[in-house]
Amino acid sequence: MMDADWFFVFPLACALFDASAALAVLLCPWRLAGGDDRPVITVFRAVLAGLAAGSLFVAKLPLLLSLGVNRFGFVHFAYLELAVAVPIVGAVLLTLAWVRCGGRPVRRATRLARIIAAACLIPVPVGVYATFVEPYWLQMETAYVPVHVQREGEDDVKVGVLADIQTNRVTDYERAAVAQLMALEPDVILLPGDLFQGTADMFAREEIALRELLSQLSAPGGVFCVLGNIDRPRWVQRIVEGTQIRLLVNETVETRVGDRRLRIGGIEFSYSSAEARQTVEQLEGAAGADDIRILLAHTPDAVQALSEDTRVDLVVAGHTHGGQVCLPLIGPLVTATTVPRSVGAGGYHELNGRRIYVSRGVGHERGQAPRMRFLAPPETSLVVLSNNEP
Repeated sequence: MMDADWFFVFPLACALFDASAALAVLLCPWRLAGGDDRPVITVFRAVLAGLAAGSLFVAKLPLLLSLGVNRFGFVHFAYLELAVAVPIVGAVLLTLAWVRCGGRPVRRATRLARIIAAACLIPVPVGVYATFVEPYWLQMETAYVPVHVQREGEDDVKVGVLADIQTNRVTDYERAAVAQLMALEPDVILLPGDLFQGTADMFAREEIALRELLSQLSAPGGVFCVLGNIDRPRWVQRIVEGTQIRLLVNETVETRVGDRRLRIGGIEFSYSSAEARQTVEQLEGAAGADDIRILLAHTPDAVQALSEDTRVDLVVAGHTHGGQVCLPLIGPLVTATTVPRSVGAGGYHELNGRRIYVSRGVGHERGQAPRMRFLAPPETSLVVLSNNEP
């Protein structure tokens, strides 16, 4: 298994090597009939260079697999190829096109070649934004959910959602996310899991800081949390100890906010397990029509565990990070759920009468994954349950 520190050096080294191979093909001194400055030859060289770099990338796959690289790791390698290797090739070509030696350009470059080289630089600002700006550009999202007329009470209920903190080190960013949510004075706070992602050594170093961070969360109606797919139950129990957070593992609780009564069910990540199904059945089957019922789950897939005429008023989930990487007009490339991609992208939705709010979360995927977000900014969320339209 590749050491964590070396994992972030090795992909960069591979990208530099592949860039060198592409440049070797582009700058080799061979010529074809009619010279090498014709557009067709320029395109041919570009295609050949791309094939050379791509072949090297594919040739490394068996090695990467043997080193324990997972699917996120392969994305990391591909991302650096695009954000580092390609711009290096473009920068070198543009430089050589304008540098002169003895009054003549070092290498002739057609207008098409310069355009291709300039296009290779486009990933630079995109990569800088996706790596250093958007992952920390915290948004505040608000959604209004109508309350059924049969529910008792008239007061609005402000539900704060803090999903997927997913940090390995508590910084001012995580503190700002908690402060932003608390400034809204929520009546209830829900945490859909994935609090920490790191090694045992990292957890030992950050345990106190994590507990101090989470101890700032408080609400009149309570603070409730479920386990995410990366959470280790023992670690979560340790960091919520002494805070106002109650960890729900396949159980339901009742709480009151103003003149409203809420019943909240929290289930494990495996929403189809016997214990999780039993919890959902208890939440749906409890007698009475006057209380508001919320299912708290890590994955949006849990909405599919509800019956078509469900008594549950709202599902609150995270897990998808809004896709973490989205493309214009296309949306998220991957959401890691079976719900429609539009739902996995985040926000408030209705699926065949079943209502769900999916948070894009605060953090981003760590481990072998590239540290990035694109068109899926992090968020803290306020879901307002109300009889009135906003």
